[in-house]
Amino acid sequence: MINLQSLLRKLIFRSVNWISRKFFASRLSYSHIEAFIFCNSFKKLLNFLLVHYEKARGIEILKSYPYLFVFEVTNVCNLKCPFCLTGKGISGDRAVRHVTFEEAKKIIDEVGDYIYLLQLYTWGEPLLNKDIYKIIEYAKSKRIFVMISTNATVMNEKNNQKLIDSGIDYVMVAIDGGSQETYPQYRVGGNYNQVFENLSNLLEMKKKSGNTRPFVEWQFIVFRHNEHEVEETEKIAYEIGINKFTPLPAYVEDKDWLPQGDKYKVEAFNPERLMDCDRPWTHLNYRADGGIASCCYEFYKKDDFGEAIHTPFSEIWNNEFFRESRKLIVQKRRGKTLDKSDLICYDCLESGLRPSFIESPTETQTAQKIIATVEIVEEKPQPKI
Repeated sequence: MINLQSLLRKLIFRSVNWISRKFFASRLSYSHIEAFIFCNSFKKLLNFLLVHYEKARGIEILKSYPYLFVFEVTNVCNLKCPFCLTGKGISGDRAVRHVTFEEAKKIIDEVGDYIYLLQLYTWGEPLLNKDIYKIIEYAKSKRIFVMISTNATVMNEKNNQKLIDSGIDYVMVAIDGGSQETYPQYRVGGNYNQVFENLSNLLEMKKKSGNTRPFVEWQFIVFRHNEHEVEETEKIAYEIGINKFTPLPAYVEDKDWLPQGDKYKVEAFNPERLMDCDRPWTHLNYRADGGIASCCYEFYKKDDFGEAIHTPFSEIWNNEFFRESRKLIVQKRRGKTLDKSDLICYDCLESGLRPSFIESPTETQTAQKIIATVEIVEEKPQPKI
């Protein structure tokens, strides 16, 4: 029975991925579909249609608003993953901090009537922000589908109850390995037995509560040292009640980390390829320091399109940076030569590759300095390896 359920899940999720890349040229996922079905309204639908009309026409000054919201509620993390810029201790010249509930409320009030899905993570561990549960609850009061991605290190029983009570729709748990031998090789500072226990506790509490929410996904980045564990880990994941298990290729700078098998193998320094970008029409990307980024791939402060803490979003959405970004994308789509530009979008469109985020040699801030400047909120001490 478990094998049949697993096959059906794989068929559904892989079909969604295929449709996404075939027709939408973007990362349409199961969560996007759920958000559209369960968190819709007449106002949102009209805006959605207007977004795609304006995108198809190549309009630069928009009357529509974004309907997908990528919200970095913190750029702090308690792990030191070797291919993550935050894990490397790089700040990107940003203030390293947690977003307050008041800041979150301000931006949600400005765009919430149009948003289908709120993604509460980018370059940090969201559950380190003590206001995360209030932010989730407030977004849910606006009929917004809410999801997070977490490394599961602070998913203790108390925090798991808060997550369930918040009404969150989707929890993605990043556990890259199926044993203590493999897991901490990438998730440096983490303990596999602890995160597995934390995840199992969430699933058990969800089952006892009788809730169908949150939908829980286990994301597993496949490296050379853990590729032999993928199939067995997937089996265990579904046995403990995971809704979706997702093995992903590793886009890294070191070829020695890449899997040897063909299924998940990619080349070093070869990031995901882009197709027709729609983000300057569809996405709002808000960083923990209040910066408005061009997209979720942007990291450095110098590439921001605006500041939203003291500036109304409506004044940012059609500023010179967003207009120029839309113009470049339309030029690319129509096969024209791109106007030379300093925007991050220019190199992205010219190369066809998303930014690879290779560490800048001039960046000197270390992980220890970052962590020392921020009060990390944890409910219990973390296990040491």
